[in-house]
Amino acid sequence: MVYLLILPQAHFFYIFALFSVFINNRSLYQSFGFHKEFPIIIGFILFSDALAPMDTVIKLLMNILSRRYEFQADEFAQNLGYSSELARSLIKLQIQNLSTMDADWMYASYHFSHPILSERLGALGWYGDSAVNVPEVKIDEAVKASGREL
Repeated sequence: MVYLLILPQAHFFYIFALFSVFINNRSLYQSFGFHKEFPIIIGFILFSDALAPMDTVIKLLMNILSRRYEFQADEFAQNLGYSSELARSLIKLQIQNLSTMDADWMYASYHFSHPILSERLGALGWYGDSAVNVPEVKIDEAVKASGREL
């Protein structure tokens, strides 16, 4: 869990260090044709272009770490004997939030910080109606309760 605190701090340090390099690098401006003036907007543009690939990697690592911790928390609840309660709660949250039921594993691992419902239920060993009794909730009722529109 400490990694979720340390990694963003290291990321911010990296961003600030890289930003100071780009803003203060006169040869970088000169290589783009700015010999007398050094517009800060050019430094910002170059900085954002250089930062984008590294941010992609950092985002992926943060999501992988966060998803790993979610699975560990689910396993902890399962070891305490609360797997059916957790599964019921996850299904209720899924219905109330109207979020994606299933997504491609590669898309989900990059864009989602939490595992999708099918992954979490599979990790809990819940398949079908045998393990968890979920009360029947219609989608229309869930939409009305949440105050959202489809």
